[in-house]
Amino acid sequence: MSDGGAYRTRHARGATLVTHRHRAPYAALVLDGDYTESSLDGPLPCRPGTLVLHPAYHAHGDRFGRLGASALNIELPETTLQLAASAWQVHDLREASEVFARCPRRLPELLAVAVPQAAAEQPDWQPALLRAMADSDDDIAVLARRLGVSAEHASRALSRSYGMSPRALRREARWRRALHLLAGAQSLAEVAAAAGFADQSHLHRVVVAHAGCTPMQLRRQIKYVQDRRPALAA
Repeated sequence: MSDGGAYRTRHARGATLVTHRHRAPYAALVLDGDYTESSLDGPLPCRPGTLVLHPAYHAHGDRFGRLGASALNIELPETTLQLAASAWQVHDLREASEVFARCPRRLPELLAVAVPQAAAEQPDWQPALLRAMADSDDDIAVLARRLGVSAEHASRALSRSYGMSPRALRREARWRRALHLLAGAQSLAEVAAAAGFADQSHLHRVVVAHAGCTPMQLRRQIKYVQDRRPALAA
């Protein structure tokens, strides 16, 4: 775990955090209040005892309820290349708070007895449209009409459920695909094409914006994490 220790965040009732991205992986434990975290993974209801694991470069926004919310946060080691966030309900909030504050290396023990928590279900057309947007270059309005919804309704509904516009969601899905492909041996041009970017220059711009480095530098970071994994697990 990070040597920086746990840090607490507090947000007022009705507050909103626009979609943002953390370059390092981290875990958040909700202490009180409630909020909804929205990302490409769907709307995730967060309440006391919810523990959310965020991978590196995960983009999400938060809408806080009438009580606001506070959480404990710890940075995580980069031991795996995860793409989606995961959420859990801890068995004992007081014990979990102690682990976060005093002994974050016991986090795997917390997760071993925690209950997996799923994102809120959405109408079937929404995940279907997300998949279509990621796989097709067709206009988003055309893809929405094929699923029986108007472009205007699709835009409002996706923004409400996932915290991003349809265009941003398409870009985010392709960014995640590129992250996965960068762990392999394909050339950068092949990664760009397979992930759905217009060309290698487009991939370069997105990687620099999201990760703060070039695609080649990011590939070396991913390889470093992969090479360290057996030693960390031993």
